[in-house]
Amino acid sequence: MLNTRKHTAILLFANTSEEEVKRKSITKGNSLFQYLNQKTHLEAKKTGLDVILFSEKLQKGNSFSERFSNAIEVVFSQGYEHIISIGNDSPDLKAEHICIAQKNLDKGVTTLGPSLDGGAYLITISKQQFNKKEFIHLPWQYKTLFTSLKKYFDDKNSTVEQIEVLKDIDTTTDLNYFISRFKPVNLVFKELILSILFSLRKVHFTISSLYSQNYSSFFYNKGSPLVI
Repeated sequence: MLNTRKHTAILLFANTSEEEVKRKSITKGNSLFQYLNQKTHLEAKKTGLDVILFSEKLQKGNSFSERFSNAIEVVFSQGYEHIISIGNDSPDLKAEHICIAQKNLDKGVTTLGPSLDGGAYLITISKQQFNKKEFIHLPWQYKTLFTSLKKYFDDKNSTVEQIEVLKDIDTTTDLNYFISRFKPVNLVFKELILSILFSLRKVHFTISSLYSQNYSSFFYNKGSPLVI
């Protein structure tokens, strides 16, 4: 069995909270993504592996696939032979998931952590497996990604192990999942989610009230139901 720890880096490919709010359009989500960034970084550090953060400030490329592939290339250029790539949008990601991936690397096994939406929250890749041109053309940010990643590594004769399926956060709809499930939710995380959902309901109520007032006014004037 190999000892790959000294040659392995965790690539935390995650935008700043300000950028995440813009890209995911989660109103008042700044504090939520600050929490997720800090939590994910802490879980990564628990493993004792080197952690390399790539936010939008370091990323280069015109698309997600280009930015991600370029980041992997940079990490390999720093002398690492193996990368465990994670993002910041899977609240249930733990150091244990990363440690499983590290142990699998020692056995020459590739690890993939599937997301419920068909993506992947964790990917291990070794330098000899990395073909930048092929990697760029994988269907990143689409629901077929996990299947395509599995095929990518299968085609390179790699043994692949799939670990626990986790839910990630892409939209406000995803927040309801973590509130409604039976599995316990971290209190701070729960309060951040409830704050966002409550603010959205207040906005919805305000819009509904405005609609009602305008509808009523126009209705009695026998005009169009609502013209704003």
